[in-house]
Amino acid sequence: MKREFYTCKNDRAFKEVFLNPNNSDLLKALLEFILKIKIDKLEIKKTELLSGNVNIKDKRVDAIVHTGNKKIEIEINSQNKDYLHTRSTAYICNIYQSNASVGDTYNEDTDIIQVNLTWGLGRNNDEMKIYKIMNEKGELYVKNFIIYEINMDYYDKIWYSKNEDEIKKNQYMIMLDLDKKELKSMPKDKIVDKYITNVTIVNDDPEFQKYMSEEEDKKKIQNSLLSEAKEEGIYQGENQKSIEIAKNLLSMNMPLEEISKATGLSIENLNELKKEQIEMSKKVENNHKVNMQKFSKLIEFNEICDMTNQIFERRLYAIENKLNSIIEKKRVK
Repeated sequence: MKREFYTCKNDRAFKEVFLNPNNSDLLKALLEFILKIKIDKLEIKKTELLSGNVNIKDKRVDAIVHTGNKKIEIEINSQNKDYLHTRSTAYICNIYQSNASVGDTYNEDTDIIQVNLTWGLGRNNDEMKIYKIMNEKGELYVKNFIIYEINMDYYDKIWYSKNEDEIKKNQYMIMLDLDKKELKSMPKDKIVDKYITNVTIVNDDPEFQKYMSEEEDKKKIQNSLLSEAKEEGIYQGENQKSIEIAKNLLSMNMPLEEISKATGLSIENLNELKKEQIEMSKKVENNHKVNMQKFSKLIEFNEICDMTNQIFERRLYAIENKLNSIIEKKRVK
């Protein structure tokens, strides 16, 4: 069976290639191209669990790199989802907070930078957007908070344009999502050659292939379950609404044919609903009769109690009179 070739569009493949300490020159070349800066030395940090916010609890960022006065977080986004900006902002804010907590004073000496390599932004859109915190006049709130959003579709467009000069100029970005066959057609230099070697080694690793297969199976199962749940939820929601409408129309004695047209429910289903309503009505009526019988017995019991009390009171009154009479006769003697 032909094995899948995983490009660095996949975050696991990216980590295996670029976060390998022996490949720091690859990461250095990539970041220099994106940030347009010269990096003398970089340090790949262990990605720590983010904390302090329930929405990002137990989440790991894809990569954290320290170089000079910069802390750079890298995120690989294989798809453009609605939640990406919110999640990415939560990540970088967590890192910004951690950095601000270090030392005796608050300062802006260290740049906190996030680089998002995102696919799905559209080939005809800008290659890059840079976000900072500023007011409507362009005045920075803080100078050391920067987010780079890289449109990876833009570089796909350059690759398919076959423009050799543009491909050569942007090769470090383009190579990230080329398959094994396409990589052979790339213009080569030391960085590209090393990248091809390492991404091939990673894909030839049985443990990596096993991990990726299991991850894909999990995603497929999760997606299938979510899709089924969504469809079932929509169906149940619409069906329940139709049933409630049908019940109201049945209580108004509307003809079944008209109710069927209005709700989409079959005559058979409507007859079942009607039967259920009749049975429910009978049940309510029977319960009412039982309750009325109980109430009647309760009234009867209360009446008996009242009669008993009256008889007891009369007897008690007679006894008291009799005793008083005896006491009075003895007093006279």
